[in-house]
Amino acid sequence: MATTPQWRELYHEVVQTNLCTGCAACIMACPRNVLDYRVADYHPVQIGEGMGTDECFHGDRGCDICTRACPRFRAWESELDTALFGRERTVDEVSGMDRSRLLVRARDTEVFNAGQDGGLVSAMLIWGLETGRIDGVVTSKLTEGRPFDAEPALVTDREGVIATAGSRYTYAANPLAMREADEQRLKQVALVGMSCQASINGSVLARNVAKYQRKIALTLGLLCSKTFTYDGQAEVFASHGIDIADVTKVNIKGRVMVWHGEDGYDELPLKEFHPHTRPGCKQCPDFAAEHADISTGGIGKSNDWTLTIVRTARGEEWLQGVIDAGLVDVRPAEEDEVAMNLLERLSTVSRKRWPVDAVPEGDRRPALLPVVSA
Repeated sequence: MATTPQWRELYHEVVQTNLCTGCAACIMACPRNVLDYRVADYHPVQIGEGMGTDECFHGDRGCDICTRACPRFRAWESELDTALFGRERTVDEVSGMDRSRLLVRARDTEVFNAGQDGGLVSAMLIWGLETGRIDGVVTSKLTEGRPFDAEPALVTDREGVIATAGSRYTYAANPLAMREADEQRLKQVALVGMSCQASINGSVLARNVAKYQRKIALTLGLLCSKTFTYDGQAEVFASHGIDIADVTKVNIKGRVMVWHGEDGYDELPLKEFHPHTRPGCKQCPDFAAEHADISTGGIGKSNDWTLTIVRTARGEEWLQGVIDAGLVDVRPAEEDEVAMNLLERLSTVSRKRWPVDAVPEGDRRPALLPVVSA
């Protein structure tokens, strides 16, 4: 007789095989607080006296919430596609399904300057907070203890959004900040995260993780091909005479653009960072945050506009609200051929990572649809 999959299956099928991206959805959703996060290798771990690495007596009694929240467990892609869009994506939809593709730029100068590119994410979050649509944002911020590292953060006002704007290319398990949102009894929050974290938008819906399905009012996904270990990134910077403590901003557009010190700026070869890719990124097939409400990124020919992929009706409603409020300028994404070509090319490269030949007996993991040639 088949048993309900629980932490034991999640640990062996996802964590041990490095399919785990470190998104921390399992920890966020665990109702018993028996999972914690191991920052050193970006993995969930079992905690509690007398517990083994794959033991959970709550799981033995029928609790399966960690497996339901995990956006990389078994047939995740087909389940999430169907829940969010009513069907699975086709072979040609290499960057996922969408309702529209736009280029967007914030009109507010402070918001625009704080953002990584066009400032759309910050503009939407501030609008959501100030209109009462959300009462918090689960995101990341710079760590106080280590220069230019990132950690999960909960923000609840305009100042917090501005302070946490911009991209970091080390990894923070943003959903861990949901603990603080729960402690503060926030009812509606926005989740901002990379592709793997944005997939929680689909897993909580597809597998009925009701608490977070109700609480997450909007998911903004950041286009992401990979992140790097903190020590590896610092090592590459140092090899070019840059102290990571002096870094103020990083952007990647075919090369690593680094702003540091008073007015320092360097461009470093991206290939030097590749050996320091996090293990969980090496098998992630989702560049385009395909299960977010809105996916965003700065991959176009200009740093001044956010490539915006609207995927769900909820995302469309939010964006229309920001447009109607006069907070952003909007153009068709097709006006930027560089952005459109990179979206398809980088999505295709990422989709080739999933180990379709390593599906265990019983078809425990999804055999993704074939990819088109790069």
